[in-house]
Order: sequence, then C-alpha cells, then structure tokens
Amino acid sequence: MRNVIVFIALLLLCCCNGSKKGTIHFIPISENELTYPADTSFAIPHSKVYEERKRIHDSCMGGSYAVNAVFIRTRDTIPIGSIVDRRTMKVVDHFPLFGDSANQYSSLFSYETKPCYEKRPIEIPVDSFMDHQFVLKIDSSNDKVNNELMDAIRNSVFTEVETGSWMNMELNNGLGKLLDTTTDERLLQYKKALLDSNNMILVRSSSVTEINFFFHTKNLLPADLAKALMAKPIPVEQSFFSLQLFYLDNTSFELKLNGYFQLLGQFMKCKLE
Repeated sequence: MRNVIVFIALLLLCCCNGSKKGTIHFIPISENELTYPADTSFAIPHSKVYEERKRIHDSCMGGSYAVNAVFIRTRDTIPIGSIVDRRTMKVVDHFPLFGDSANQYSSLFSYETKPCYEKRPIEIPVDSFMDHQFVLKIDSSNDKVNNELMDAIRNSVFTEVETGSWMNMELNNGLGKLLDTTTDERLLQYKKALLDSNNMILVRSSSVTEINFFFHTKNLLPADLAKALMAKPIPVEQSFFSLQLFYLDNTSFELKLNGYFQLLGQFMKCKLE
C-alpha cells in the first residue's frame, strides 16, 4: 500500500511540474543583442544600405515589418525558421521540412510575392548596395577597356536600380503551438535549440530575384568601351551570381544580376512563459 501511495505522489508531482512548463513566446530582440561580430555578411539596419533596400522593398510590397537584419545571401540563404547562434551568426538548426513533413507543416509558413520592375534612383555605390566588390573584366587581354568600364561605374552621375520579384516569407504562431505539444523527437531537438538563450530564430525574410543597375555617365562612353558593350550582352562570372552587361546608348549601360538574393530579415528570441 505504501508503494502505491509513493507512486501516486510521484505521478502527481510529475503532472504538476508538467503544467508549469509554459508556452513558447516569440520576443523582439533589442539592438544591443545584435552585434554580428563574426559574419560580415550581416549588419544592423542603421545605414544608407538598409534605407535604400527597405525603401525599395516597402514600395514594391506595399508594407513593412520590423527589420533587424540586413544581409546579402545568394546560394547560402538562411531558410525561414532557422535557428542562429547570436554570438557567431552560424545556423545551429533548421526547421525539419523534409519528405512528408513538408506538406504537414506548410501551414506554419506564409509566402507573399510581388513583381516590381520599376526603376528607382539610388544614392549609394553598387558595391555597398550588394555588399560585394565588383571588379568587372569584359576583355581579358585589354586592361584599358576594363579600367574604362570600372571608371564609368564608379563615376556614374546618375545610377538607377530595378528589382524583379520580391518574396516575403513569414512564420506564424502555429509553430509555437506545435512545439508546445509535440512529442516528436526531432521537433523536441529543434525546440531545445530554439529555447537556448544564446540563439535566435529567423521569423521573417525578404528576398528578390534579379537586380538591374543602370549607369549614366556625364561624358560619352570611350569609343573602345562602347564598341565592346555593343557587341552583345556580355556575361561576367562572379562567385555567387552571374552578371550581364548591356549597352543602352552613348552615355548609358546596364548591369544585370541574375540570381536569388536574400536581403532583409527579422530575428526573434524565444522563451517559455
């Protein structure tokens, strides 16, 4: 009888402790928690780069959100729902979307995409906007033409940008509800990483396909550079995306970037309450 009483007491204790586990809450991250010390592809949104990107995004999408991450990601994009170590900015876990679970959990994510294709002037260098230093060579045997091209880009008196389609991805509160009740071993592992005080989760992300820059020079393009640009669209290989150059007229040319570019995002931290 005594053993039965002890067993019931332990059972009640476990149940009471279980009721105190609380529910997951997503909490905004203060600016002093976002230093991004180890990854230069991230920045806190206090810069002309952020202002330009956000202005274009808000205009195209017709709305805004509390962006706290500015980055340039191409092939190595950070998927929505990824858990990141705030000290190193490295992904430590990702939401397990694979196989049959991709359809099972699709309701936890929302997507919105809109085409833009509207030219807008920008007031910062292309290198800054893309967080990537461009050194373009259109003729491997002619340094003079290559130097003329870079001079025309850097000394453009009027530069415009045109983006393709923007895509916003967002987690909804269904994720917290799922993790509050799950018994799935893989989801419990994800939940543990989510609740680590050193980590944060990407809850919103904005990406764009295709970015075009239009350069307008004060003087006529040098004859040999103009001739090279007029020959045909010129492909220029870069490490993360492909480029093409197009001649427009004797004082203008276009730089087209093809790819998928992750540019803005919002991280939050989580805790049980």
